[in-house]
Amino acid sequence: MTDSVPAPQGGVLLPPTKEDIEAKFDLSIALTLSTWHALTLAVQNSWGGPDSAEKRDWFAGAISELFVSTPDIDVEYLEEFMLNIMNDEFDLNIDDGSAEEISAKIIGLRKLTLQGDFKLVNEMMTKWEEKKRKGGDKVKAKMVEREDDEDDTDWDSDNIEDDDGDVEMDEAPQLAKAPKEKPILEVDEDGFTKVIPKKKR
Repeated sequence: MTDSVPAPQGGVLLPPTKEDIEAKFDLSIALTLSTWHALTLAVQNSWGGPDSAEKRDWFAGAISELFVSTPDIDVEYLEEFMLNIMNDEFDLNIDDGSAEEISAKIIGLRKLTLQGDFKLVNEMMTKWEEKKRKGGDKVKAKMVEREDDEDDTDWDSDNIEDDDGDVEMDEAPQLAKAPKEKPILEVDEDGFTKVIPKKKR
C-alpha cells in the first residue's frame, strides 16, 4: 500500500516524493534504534560518555548515510556496521543476536519506504509517542563484574526508565577515543541482559 499526499488544490492524490521517502526512512531508523535494548542501556548508563544520547542520534544518521553511499547493503553488512559503532563509540561488544534483528528490521523498512509504504513507520511512531507518555522504555539489566581472586558482583536493575527518546539526527559530535577494554553484552536464561566487563589489567 502506497501512502499519498493531497494535491495542493485537492482532488487527485500525489505519490510521495523522494524527500518524503527519505524523511520517513530516516525516522524509521531512529525509531528502530530506540527499540534496541543494548543501545538503550548504553545511553542510560553513559557508556559512550556524557554525549551518549547525541551519539545515538548520530548513529541513526550514520546508518542513513550508509544507505546513500551503499544502497544495496544486506543484513549482514549492516549488522557488522552497527556492531563496530557499538564497539567503538559505546565501548560495548554485543553477542546476543539483537544486532542482526535490528539490521533486518531496518532493511525491511527500507524496502517498504522505497515503495512509498509508510504504514509501519507511522505505527512505530504512534507506539513511540505512547511509550514516552507512559514514562519511556524500561530495560532489565544485570551487571556482572569479574575481578581476579574476588567473588563475582552482580548488579541488577529492573525498570530503568529511558528518558532520552529524540529521533532527530544531529551532526556527529567530536568524540573521545573509547577505552580499549570492552564490556560484553549477553542475555541469560531469565531474560536479563548481562554486561560483563573484561578483567582489568
